[in-house]
Amino acid sequence: MQRQKNIRLLISLCVWITLSGVLFYLSGASRTLQVDQELFRVPDQTAVNRIIFERTSGQKVELSFEGGRWIVNKNMEADRQLVTILFATLLQVEPRRPVADRFRDSLTTALVERGTHVQLFVDNEVVKDFRVLGNDRKTETYFQLDQDPVPYLVTIPGYRVYVGSVFDLTAVEWRDRRVFNFNWQNFKSLSMKFQQMPAEDFAVSFQNQFFGVEGLPQADTTRLNDFLDAVSLLQAYRYLDAEQTLLDTVKIKPQFTIHVLDIANREYTLDMYPANQQDQYQIGRINRTSLALFERKEMVRIARKRSDFAR
Repeated sequence: MQRQKNIRLLISLCVWITLSGVLFYLSGASRTLQVDQELFRVPDQTAVNRIIFERTSGQKVELSFEGGRWIVNKNMEADRQLVTILFATLLQVEPRRPVADRFRDSLTTALVERGTHVQLFVDNEVVKDFRVLGNDRKTETYFQLDQDPVPYLVTIPGYRVYVGSVFDLTAVEWRDRRVFNFNWQNFKSLSMKFQQMPAEDFAVSFQNQFFGVEGLPQADTTRLNDFLDAVSLLQAYRYLDAEQTLLDTVKIKPQFTIHVLDIANREYTLDMYPANQQDQYQIGRINRTSLALFERKEMVRIARKRSDFAR
């Protein structure tokens, strides 16, 4: 008799636990659904013309829309693809759930001390002000509005991505990686000089309604066009922050130098320095100032000599 009673009590307990779990889940789902999905979005992205990312360490990045393009810290053109990713992130990001009460104080402190303070402007008016912090494994991201005591775990629905990555970029990483960025309409001339092989130097200019190699009237136009396309599309793999530590590595003479002049007579240069055969990357100096790494396999199409265009 007692055994049957115990069995009934056990069954009742299991039912109660199951019902409690279901109610808790539904309650949590209900709370999640009540989170404002527009919490970190701006009403009109197209009106945003300035964005500031700032960390407690003092590192600051400012993106500003000037002359039809985004500029980094007032002096470098921004990578268009990264800007597109940023605005796509801001458009799609949603708060998944508020952080549990017991973690809020510590996470708020971490957001202030280690996070990125993000401000979006329309002209001089701040239209969105929040902080961003990712976890150590770069798998989760937390947002917290300014003056709001509640941090939120955020996600982009349908994607398993680290949302915080685009907010962690330095000024150099925001910079447009295209070196010359010319096209057939704004390109005037190009010269290529080899320090160790001056006989292989050449210049390309507009001749008889076509671009040609000066002094080579029968130049191979297919190879020349392929070369010009490769130069116009050339991108750095990565800009180098600590430039001073690398100066000794480029005291030797460049392997070759490319000099480009556009129709507005603006000059662009790229000095490429020799690399060992086993090296994956090659160091270059852009416009005599910025050091960058280039993938050696990409430079094969660039390192053309005068003799390469002879028929």
